Amino acid sequence: KLIMHPDSQDDLDISFYSHNYFSYPGRKDLHGMTTSVFHQTTGQKDAQIAFSRDGLIWYRPERRAILTLGSPGSGDEGMVSVWNDGIKELPDGNWGVAYNGVSILHNVKPEFQTELFPQRQPTKMGWALWKPHRFSGMEATSEGRFTIPTIYRKHNELRLNYRCKPGGWVSVELLRIVPSMIHGDVDPLSGFTFEESDRLTGDSLDEVVTWNGSSDISGIGDMVAIRLKMFQAKVFAYQV
Repeated sequence: KLIMHPDSQDDLDISFYSHNYFSYPGRKDLHGMTTSVFHQTTGQKDAQIAFSRDGLIWYRPERRAILTLGSPGSGDEGMVSVWNDGIKELPDGNWGVAYNGVSILHNVKPEFQTELFPQRQPTKMGWALWKPHRFSGMEATSEGRFTIPTIYRKHNELRLNYRCKPGGWVSVELLRIVPSMIHGDVDPLSGFTFEESDRLTGDSLDEVVTWNGSSDISGIGDMVAIRLKMFQAKVFAYQV
């Protein structure tokens, strides 16, 4: 069954070259896949990431390279290709995908490679590294906001995985029910507004959100929507 292919939102010259499936760490209901993307016009290859809830319907949240080409002279400025070996939780706490990189282009015949790439280097191997749960996220390059529609609450605290640039921050407010992300006029719950939110700064993989110093959200009910306001920050994941 065909489960993923380039579509009308992609550049016309790309092809999917190979796929590296992995079961998302710590989850039984989420699947991931790093996909090598061949750019036929330039002869280069990089890789994007895709996710699926059921293994059949896949989506690419950012549609841009998550494994990028190196700078000229780095040895992987021509193509980077992920290995078909899943994702590894490494001893230093990072998540890694093994890859190889080359300094030539894919569509150049071997007899012309020496002439066209006099600085060609041997194939290099390495790890592409991410901090946990940081494959993609919602980012505000200046100030912005977004809403996570109504979800079931499983915990008595809200935790965020986020990163702020110097001077950046994240504020959070909670709402009772928001059926979609575009309902911006829904009033927040008393005690859980932006004005009462303790701003998050810096960089944290697992930070507890508080309002006036309190993190307890056990009294808001079984369902909640989350509205976030950010300045020069990126939010990668949440748990509630």
